[in-house]
Amino acid sequence: MAGALPTASATKETTNYARLCRLLVDIATQVLRDKFDAIHSPANLHAVLARNVTTLKALRAKRIINPIQWGVLFPPITMSVSSRDFDTTLLVILLRNLCGLIPPVTGWDALPAVTDLSCEADIARVKYFRNTVYGHAVSASVDDTTFNDYWQDIQDTLVRLGGVTYKAAIDTLRNECMDPEVQAHYTTLLNEWKKDDNNVIDLLNKMMKKIDALTASKEVTQFDQGKQI
Repeated sequence: MAGALPTASATKETTNYARLCRLLVDIATQVLRDKFDAIHSPANLHAVLARNVTTLKALRAKRIINPIQWGVLFPPITMSVSSRDFDTTLLVILLRNLCGLIPPVTGWDALPAVTDLSCEADIARVKYFRNTVYGHAVSASVDDTTFNDYWQDIQDTLVRLGGVTYKAAIDTLRNECMDPEVQAHYTTLLNEWKKDDNNVIDLLNKMMKKIDALTASKEVTQFDQGKQI
């Protein structure tokens, strides 16, 4: 019997992790979609994307928007585009770039100050919490104390961002039974979301290094030309 206790504990902690993944994948995505739809009406979405195609092409050129996401934004029948097909990563990209939102003082990629309860700050918090939860991906488990802290912080953010109507859905998810297949599904989705974001960050870092190298090379060339003069 002594050997059975660690297994039960691990199962509970694994479920905690999967439950957080589902909260971020399902509910957080819908909250972000609601926010996007409130800014850009679904009925006019195709026109909004057409007006901003230059911005979107630039994001695609930088590989911030990948080919699959591009196909979702510009399907063969343009009128059929729908935010229901946007994943969380794409929604965050669009909210940042097409919605006239001002980045929090701490930027889009850091945890905002506790006193900043703006819409922009909460969008940044969604990503921050995703990264924090993903930090447990190797073990895919979260103990009860940590789970309770994460859950409260994420819930507060989503309710502020999406409205009190989301609290009931969040409460239901917290107590809902999750079988192993469901747990694996949401764990995988969160991992894919994080990997997509990491790819974008890596590409941006490489671009910055190239720019720095070109700038340094230009400065050296100008210096040498100055010496010759």
